[in-house]
Amino acid sequence: MSDPRIAFVAATAPAAQTAVKRLTAKYGQVPPEQADVIVALGGDGHMLETLHAYLDRDVPIYGMNRGTVGFLMNEYRIPNLLKRLA
Repeated sequence: MSDPRIAFVAATAPAAQTAVKRLTAKYGQVPPEQADVIVALGGDGHMLETLHAYLDRDVPIYGMNRGTVGFLMNEYRIPNLLKRLA
């Protein structure tokens, strides 16, 4: 099976912007409309905004904490993202 097409969507916070650059460099990037999975980078507010924005896409959304509050988010780690998404 091929790797999923990933769309990274990041909050405006500096930590989220740095994370999206690093993840995109390692895993590539497609627009959310073409993605098999969407990865939200930010805090809980950004995760909820992402869920709302792409609810009609019917694709999984995986959140990684790069914000202030991240109760809904997974730990931010660059290695083995594809394994975690599977």
